[in-house]
Amino acid sequence: MKVYIACPASAVSGGAELLHQFSQSLTMRNVENYMLYYGNTGDCPTPERYRKYNVRIAEQYVDEEDAVLVLPEVGVHEAQRCKKGKAAIWWLSVNNYIMCYREKFTTTFDIFGIANQKNALQFVQSQYAKDFLEKFFKIKEVYFLSDYINDEIMEHARTNQMPRQNICLYNPAKGLANVEPLIESSRDNITWIPLQGYTPAEMADLMCQAKVYIDFGGHPGKDRIPREAVVCGCCVITNREGSAQNDIDVPIDSTYKIEDVSNIPQVLEKIYDVIDHYDERTKDFETYRKHVSEEKDQFEKEIDQFLQVCSSF
Repeated sequence: MKVYIACPASAVSGGAELLHQFSQSLTMRNVENYMLYYGNTGDCPTPERYRKYNVRIAEQYVDEEDAVLVLPEVGVHEAQRCKKGKAAIWWLSVNNYIMCYREKFTTTFDIFGIANQKNALQFVQSQYAKDFLEKFFKIKEVYFLSDYINDEIMEHARTNQMPRQNICLYNPAKGLANVEPLIESSRDNITWIPLQGYTPAEMADLMCQAKVYIDFGGHPGKDRIPREAVVCGCCVITNREGSAQNDIDVPIDSTYKIEDVSNIPQVLEKIYDVIDHYDERTKDFETYRKHVSEEKDQFEKEIDQFLQVCSSF
């Protein structure tokens, strides 16, 4: 088997890191695999942060019977290149698929007919994506291929726990319009810190000091930052969009999932409760933390299933 992994060149994101982690895991199993970068590849399309995964690069996909072309959801249109080989479509983000192809949608989301492409396999990173495929594509054969928090974050979570401060973290790239009114109206003894411009180690240090992480974004998949935050000891408060709708991708008590994030007093009341009673409220997230700590082992099992499915399909 020869696996080609399509990935945007020089991209630094949760999805891009996952594609590099996947390559490393295949290499450790002695499975021949290559990153197939697209976009402006430049001199070195592998971001410096991901060079530790020691990936190999191919210039193009070679369609052979033993070839598998792994495509993130924004590359679904490339599945048609697989005539002899197999296309493995990996749904890392439902929302990115919709945004990428929305101008082409008419009466169906399946604009490329992948539900009927016999050599196309569907893998999902989240329950949210699985539900999406089953509902709108009527695809029943869907396999999980999730992800895990990188080892650097996990090591910080294990060794760098510090006295908790009245810090509320947020991701300014997601749901900022819903966060700014909270910052303006909140108590003076709360420090609000946007998670932007930090290295993974620096982010982990902040998460090991903060009491709360809020995420009012679209949750296009099983997002990494909430999992990084919770494993580092933060309490997590979300809205009910995207993957946060279900209790599999974001397994926190429903009281920490805000129905109406525009209700500023209600949201602040929840944040204050966590800030003021952190030692008690943090216990509510032990199940979530345990789940995150087990994700790497689960991912390795899912890769074994990936290889088995691709070999026997």
